[in-house]
Amino acid sequence: LQGQAMRIGELARATGTKAETIRYYEKEGILPPPDRTDSNYRDYSQEHLARLGFVRRARELGFSMAQVRELLALSARADQP
Repeated sequence: LQGQAMRIGELARATGTKAETIRYYEKEGILPPPDRTDSNYRDYSQEHLARLGFVRRARELGFSMAQVRELLALSARADQP
């Protein structure tokens, strides 16, 4: 899967996450919206794979969704170490 776009089923299998959960994370802004193909399929990138892997690990470690959002917001700030 490296370097190529993935459909939702491929992303789900690669991360052990249900497709419904991935769609929920998109709706809630946890995952950025993916590009769409001409046929309107979601096209997930390696960035989506990495971010979803991060979210899954954080949840496994016991972080709440609110805490995961905070961690993601902190990591997005380029001005912070």
